[in-house]
Amino acid sequence: MGRQLILMTTNSHLSSNELRGLLNSFWDRSLEIEPSAHGLLFTMPASYPDGWQVVLELSQKTPQGIRLSDRGKTLAWLTSQGQNIETETMKHHLQRLCAEHYLKEEHGVLYRWLDLPLDATDIHVFAEGLVAISRLEILNDHRAAEEDVADRIVQRIFHDADLSPKRKHKLHVTKDRSVSVDYYVEQRRPLALQILRTKSDFSGTMEKWGFRWQGLKANYSGLAPIMLYDRHNQIIDPYSRHIGETECELFCGYDETDRIHETLASLR
Repeated sequence: MGRQLILMTTNSHLSSNELRGLLNSFWDRSLEIEPSAHGLLFTMPASYPDGWQVVLELSQKTPQGIRLSDRGKTLAWLTSQGQNIETETMKHHLQRLCAEHYLKEEHGVLYRWLDLPLDATDIHVFAEGLVAISRLEILNDHRAAEEDVADRIVQRIFHDADLSPKRKHKLHVTKDRSVSVDYYVEQRRPLALQILRTKSDFSGTMEKWGFRWQGLKANYSGLAPIMLYDRHNQIIDPYSRHIGETECELFCGYDETDRIHETLASLR
């Protein structure tokens, strides 16, 4: 420290100043700030496992303190991946990671109170904690022993239609960002089927999937997205339904088997 370092590359020299400029340029491009109803929304140079940037909110509550939060996005994302965050195992991991990164949880929202003047390190540690929590999606011990009803019905539909989909298949939105879909079938018109599993924040989840489908349809010619949900336990608001019906070949309940069969037949 305190002297200029030179890093060797395969065919050139890179100075510490050049590296600093490169990183500062990346961090600056990744930062977006806009006002919200409660303060400021801003992006961090960090992302969830699906490639979407971490978005935080700063809201001033007292003259001396500011509340930093994820607006409930992290735990909602985990739930949308089919995770049960109420099991003892998941609660243990969540408590551990919250303690390590100084996070608190209230009604599904992860937050932290910051003292003034703000320290950027605190914001960075907060974002690291959110990413660490999102990585809990890889755990298996908190998943149900059996696949849920929606998956069993979908698999039976594919079997009856004589189709063999790929499970948890990754599709590329961009060169560096991919999205995993529940089921994927390569055929005349490729089919991507996703089961909507979230129990809250339907509009936020559907907004993300709307952008994902737009990017995927641009990369995969003729791609036909299908999204299914639980008509009995998920109340889909008009905005979320509009996104689903606009961006998808079919947006309906997983128990509407006749509609699903008709759509599958039309895509062959």
